Amino acid sequence: MTFQEQYLQSLSVRPALPPAFPAHSFAGVFYELLPDTVDLFPTVLSGGTVELTSAHTLSFAPLNCYMLLYTRIGKGTLRIQSKTHALEPGKLLCMDCSASPYMIETTDIPWRFSVFLIQGSFFTHLLSLVPFDVFLVHSLSGYSPILSGLERLLGNGHTASLYNKLSDAALLQDIATTLVIESYQLEPMEPKCAPYLLEIKQYLDMYFAQPFHLEDLEERYHISKYRICHEFSKTFHAPPLKYLNARRLNAAVQLLLTTDKHVHEIAMDVGFDNTNHFINLFKREKGTTPQAYRDANKG
Repeated sequence: MTFQEQYLQSLSVRPALPPAFPAHSFAGVFYELLPDTVDLFPTVLSGGTVELTSAHTLSFAPLNCYMLLYTRIGKGTLRIQSKTHALEPGKLLCMDCSASPYMIETTDIPWRFSVFLIQGSFFTHLLSLVPFDVFLVHSLSGYSPILSGLERLLGNGHTASLYNKLSDAALLQDIATTLVIESYQLEPMEPKCAPYLLEIKQYLDMYFAQPFHLEDLEERYHISKYRICHEFSKTFHAPPLKYLNARRLNAAVQLLLTTDKHVHEIAMDVGFDNTNHFINLFKREKGTTPQAYRDANKG
């Protein structure tokens, strides 16, 4: 039995969905699989960005997979083990779908989310190392590496090529590992470093849309910009300007998917005063132009 058949067998829908939205669309696109790799490393079974525009409930029997579900706009509800849990914008659900029956409901429409159903012993082994029960809901910031990983995963191919499967596996391992580290606080939220570096990072996180110049840091801290870049990069794995651009691009992704603003408006909103520079940088980091990204993922 294929995974799509297993999925449909596990799913009942109340009330009936409109004909334009078949029940299996909740799972996104069903991926072509390489049988030799499914048990070898993390594998995407289905995934994509879904938008529900009417109120309904989807009821699931246990299914042998894990689910990652990231809410972009609107709101949904997870009902499991007689408890209700909100799935709100900016929050990522990670769940063992084999552990218990569960229900997903729309509570604020339209509800747009990205969802992946995945398999692989990696998840079982990883989650056995922490007090993971059946699921966790984790808040993601706009510059979270988990969010960046999900965006890249959305851009990968669905076909059964070894390249696609290896690329998916690498991203899934990074996403899951970072999720466990952050959710269970396996390391300090901020690395130990000079206080001025934390100040710079906090400023970039909060005021990323403001003009920024390394010379201003030299004047403020009386430290050469070369030393600042070296120490910041050593601590946060990217120099200040690259970190800032990543923060701005992730904010731009959210605006592309949740607003109808023009690309040049979004560029200005997140801190780029040159639209062409913004488009070129976005294409280099995301693999496509901002408008093409919006068209492919906004639903």
